[in-house]
Amino acid sequence: MNIEPPAMPYDFADLEPAMSRDTLVFHFLRHQRVCFDRMLAMVRGGELEALPLDELIRVTERNPAQHLLYRYAAEVWNHNLFWRSMRPRGGGAAHGAVGEHIRTRFGSYEHFAREFKEAAGAQFGSGWLWLVWRDDALEIVATSNAGTPLVRGDTAILALDLWEHAYYLDHQNRRAAYVTAFLEELVNWDFANRTLANLAVNSDAPAARVRTVTETDRGHLSVR
Repeated sequence: MNIEPPAMPYDFADLEPAMSRDTLVFHFLRHQRVCFDRMLAMVRGGELEALPLDELIRVTERNPAQHLLYRYAAEVWNHNLFWRSMRPRGGGAAHGAVGEHIRTRFGSYEHFAREFKEAAGAQFGSGWLWLVWRDDALEIVATSNAGTPLVRGDTAILALDLWEHAYYLDHQNRRAAYVTAFLEELVNWDFANRTLANLAVNSDAPAARVRTVTETDRGHLSVR
């Protein structure tokens, strides 16, 4: 199979105190890993087994008979991006190219953060919140359940899991507190900048016009 098992890009305790070790262990082992194992069992020995994860998601999303497989595959992909959207000692205002795009699209980082929090609060039930690159600009997009921007043609820049298992151990039902902690203490703007830079290299997107030298993970664990 062309899909590697999920792995955390940092140790389980590295996001404390903003996100507890218990939350990450429970989230990774009881949710993402379970989705991966079920996805693997469903494709093993079949023609879909040779597909990379992104293509498996696109193929199964178009086939109602494979919707359950799509959900498991999408959840694996979504979580891979979510882990990399955070880093130890992250958070704070966006910098580099993504900061420039945020100011262009939303007027200021403060306005962006307000819209991001409002969108997270408005999402009914389980789902995801995304910062995506669409039509030469950044957009905040919410998806329900296992929904992923991959099948919409958007490029995901950041992901925030809005399922209750992502925050219930640390914040109970206070989703707003979890979103605030993500923005102020966890979000990995360096990862967002690397994604924009890769997008600019591989296309003629206007992201190339505002590329700046981004900060490195000085003093931090690298996020692969």
